[in-house]
Amino acid sequence: MRRFHYDYTRGSIGRGLLYLAVPIFLEQIAWNVDTIVEVYWVGRLGESAIAAMSIGFLVHMFVRSGGLGLRIAGQALVAQRVGAGDLEGAAQLAGQSLVLHLLYFLPLCVLGVMFSGEIMRLFSSDPGIVGPGTAYLRAGFVMLIITDGIFALGSIFRAAGESFISVWPMAAGSVVTFAAMPLFIQGAGPLPATGLGGAGWGLGAGRLVGCAVMAAVLFGGLSRIRLRPAHLKPSLEPMRRILRLAWPAGSQVLFERSANIVLVGMLSLFGPLALAAWGVGNRVNSMGLTPGYSFQGSGRTLVGQNIGALLPDRARRSAWAALLWVAIVMAVTATAIFVWAEGIVRFFGLRGEGVPAGTFCMRVLSLGMAFEAARRTLSGIFEGAAATTPPMVVEAVVRWGVLLPGAWLLSVPLGGREEGVWWAVAGSQIVGGGALFAWFLTGWQRRVAAIAPRAAQGEAPR
Repeated sequence: MRRFHYDYTRGSIGRGLLYLAVPIFLEQIAWNVDTIVEVYWVGRLGESAIAAMSIGFLVHMFVRSGGLGLRIAGQALVAQRVGAGDLEGAAQLAGQSLVLHLLYFLPLCVLGVMFSGEIMRLFSSDPGIVGPGTAYLRAGFVMLIITDGIFALGSIFRAAGESFISVWPMAAGSVVTFAAMPLFIQGAGPLPATGLGGAGWGLGAGRLVGCAVMAAVLFGGLSRIRLRPAHLKPSLEPMRRILRLAWPAGSQVLFERSANIVLVGMLSLFGPLALAAWGVGNRVNSMGLTPGYSFQGSGRTLVGQNIGALLPDRARRSAWAALLWVAIVMAVTATAIFVWAEGIVRFFGLRGEGVPAGTFCMRVLSLGMAFEAARRTLSGIFEGAAATTPPMVVEAVVRWGVLLPGAWLLSVPLGGREEGVWWAVAGSQIVGGGALFAWFLTGWQRRVAAIAPRAAQGEAPR
């Protein structure tokens, strides 16, 4: 692994983008294998279990918003230090981002375990949903540091331009999850069946293996960035720099995920079938957005490293290359999901009336998928330039000013029920992608030209 250190500040931008994006894509595939395994086995427990899982999944994603903000900020700043040739500074920032990750998640894990039942009862009064959902939430909160920690560690490799390293730990974790998930859910031999809660335990077991391997690589000197225990000693100045970028990035994710929780509250008005269709459709939609996540991460690293190397023109060309690639890939992906939607929902356990509901949901969501992937790629481009405010502003306005009012209007006053919610989601994705692209055309290039000299000198972005 030490022999291959591609210089992302020189040579072909397209080759560099692929060197970053393909491993991130494979890493996302490994993560989605966990998701597929989870939805498949939970689907065997019935539609109420799927509905409970969809609620619990969104709650976990909501509380992880701050962690994602820390990862985004850490990756952008570490990438800039790598581009400037300051590997010690990069290691210091990487270590402090991990410290902040622990400080953020420890109290959340404790509170989540204590109040899992109360959280579930905020969304449903159906005992067939609340009971299993509480077990799912509690298991997930116990393992939360681990399930999110694997992505915190992986973001360090991405910042260093070594995203290929994190593929193997993710793949190893997925193998463990593949075997552990049905064992925890259904039980085997002396291991008792834990039902829906077993999904959280099985996922945590796989992520624990992945975290252990990644940590061994970082502390064992097999990465470009070598962590030492001294890098984990809290240091206020690096923490301040990370937090300065992290709060807008975390707020952006918070706006998105809190809106999704409100959507689940709306859908609960229309019964378990609507929640089950959304649970499957939303998960598959997230899987389909994998190329967007891949180019978001690779664009963040390419832009960040080239800014750190005082190459703003190359940063601009890297941004356009990422956008071109995501447009091509997502056109194919969205078409495939639209065409094969019915077979997909059947595979994930929907039966009877759930099949046409899930199929329609998935096809509507596929219409906005390319725009959502482009928005995520653009977010990574902004973040690589240490500009986390524009994606946050667009997210806030679109989610809370367009999506939620539109979903309520279409579903309740206009009588569209759950289908109105799905149309609102697709429409907001189109609006959000277009709005951030307009900001990219008008303001992002000026930001790159202004920040490049400061980034190379190691100053905090302003």
